[in-house]
Amino acid sequence: MLAATIFPAADIARRIAGPGIPVLQVLPGGASPHTFDLAPAQVRELQKARMIFKIGGVDDWIDGVAESNPRAAIVSLRKNISLLPFHEDGPAQGARIHREADFDPHYWLSAANAIVMARNVADALCAVDPSRAAAFEANYHELALELSRLHAEIKSELSALKSKRMIVFHDGWRYFAAAYGLEIAAVFQVSPGREPAPRDLQKMYAEVRKYAIHAIFSEPQLPPESLEPLAHDLGLKMVVLDPLGGAAPGDSYAGLLQRNARAIRDALGR
Repeated sequence: MLAATIFPAADIARRIAGPGIPVLQVLPGGASPHTFDLAPAQVRELQKARMIFKIGGVDDWIDGVAESNPRAAIVSLRKNISLLPFHEDGPAQGARIHREADFDPHYWLSAANAIVMARNVADALCAVDPSRAAAFEANYHELALELSRLHAEIKSELSALKSKRMIVFHDGWRYFAAAYGLEIAAVFQVSPGREPAPRDLQKMYAEVRKYAIHAIFSEPQLPPESLEPLAHDLGLKMVVLDPLGGAAPGDSYAGLLQRNARAIRDALGR
C-alpha cells in the first residue's frame, strides 16, 4: 500500500501506481492541512504503507509516522520544482532554499509542477518495484501528456482576461498565478488564522478601488466570515477557490485545476 498526504498528491500517485496498488489519502476531503492532526487510527492504518508521498511545509505532520513505521519511506515531491519563497522578503526565486519554512509549499497548483511531481512518484516507485517499472513509466507518460495539455488550456483560457488581479483569502495561489498570467494584488491572511493589520486592510481597500477589482476569493477549508465585512464594504463578490479538492466522489487533480480556472475566468472576465 502507498499513502499520500493531500488529495492532489494522492490522485497523481494513483495514476502512476495503477489500479492494482491502493493509495491511502491521509488528509480527509474538506479538511485544512494547516490545522490537521493525525488521529491514532490513521497512524495505525499508515503502518501498512510502504511509501508515503508528501508536499513538504504544509504537511510536515506526516513526518512523525517514520518513528512508528520505519519501513515506510517518506518521499517529498518537491524535487526539481522551482520553488517560490514563502514570503516576499524571503530568498529570491531560483535561490537555494534550505529550510521547509523558507518556501511556499503550494506548488501543486500548477499543472507544469504536477508533471514534475508525477515524475518524482514514478522514479520512487520504479526504484522500489523494478518489476513494474514499465507500467509505471507508461502511466507517467500518459498523465504527463494530459497535464501538459491541461496547462496549455488553462493558460489560453485565462490569457484573454482584461483584469488579472486577484485578492485571495490566504497566501496559497502564487504558483497558480505565476503559471497562468495572473497577479495576486492582495492576500487577506498571510498565514491561516492571522488577521490583517489595519494598514494591510487600508492597502487592500486602496488596491480594490484603484484597479476596480470586483471579486474576492475564499476557500472551502477556511471559514469565510472574516472576509464578509470587506466584501460588504467594497461590494465584492465572494468566489470559492479550492486548493485541495477531493471532497466529492470521482474528483481528480485535473478537475480541481479546471474548476479553479473557470471560477477565476467567470469572476474576473466580466
